[in-house]
Amino acid sequence: MKETRVVILAAGKGTRMQSELPKVLHKVEGKTMIQHSIDKVRELGVGDIILVVGYKKEMVQETVGDSVKYAVQEEQLGTGHAVMQARPFLEGFEGNVVVLYGDMPLINPATIKKLIDARESDNAKGALLTIVLDNPPDFGRIVRDEAGRVLRIVEKKDCSPEEEAIKEVNVGMYCFDSQELLAALDGLSTDNAQGEYYLTDVAGIMADKGLTVKTVTSDTLEETLGINDPHHLEFAESLGDIQYAESLYELIDATLAMKRKN
Repeated sequence: MKETRVVILAAGKGTRMQSELPKVLHKVEGKTMIQHSIDKVRELGVGDIILVVGYKKEMVQETVGDSVKYAVQEEQLGTGHAVMQARPFLEGFEGNVVVLYGDMPLINPATIKKLIDARESDNAKGALLTIVLDNPPDFGRIVRDEAGRVLRIVEKKDCSPEEEAIKEVNVGMYCFDSQELLAALDGLSTDNAQGEYYLTDVAGIMADKGLTVKTVTSDTLEETLGINDPHHLEFAESLGDIQYAESLYELIDATLAMKRKN
């Protein structure tokens, strides 16, 4: 494995959590979500972690401590903008940059390794984690050409009817070549439905340059679950085993899954 740095996005407030506590400091199985993410990365032997913080950043820094580096996103201008704040730690670096969200505490370290392996194969410059669902939620759609090559990721609010019908969706975990990532970040714009800098646009920018972007398909619902509200938090706590998660595969909305279980 090439030298790897990991950027974890942890700047959001998480308004749907109905709490003043930063979203990533809520606990699953007695441990903060952000610490779960950090520990999963360290299981791979990667110690170079950059945490992008924003809302109540001092509280996050105090909780996590000085074992990671910090970049600050003062304004919430999108996921691409969040990664831009880590640029000082990436300039001059040659290797892999893994980007994770701090609210995905159930991710499997083996999946992160698969992403890195995919990025390092066939001279690929990017790799994305995807999942295929019969009734996909409001995640970005993976648009491919006739040969199956990734062309772009289109966020749900920006989809045409044809794109919205795509069943393969972006989970929100990436591995990029460091220098190609920085070049792509320079090409991001806010010309979209949300007026934000989308990290997902990096895939399209790379593809437009003729660069290869690969995908890794997640096998289970469990590890793709992002914790966005108290129902999701309770659901994450309730997942006793992976078989139960798989039985709820089509129910990406954790609130519905909880109602069915009850």
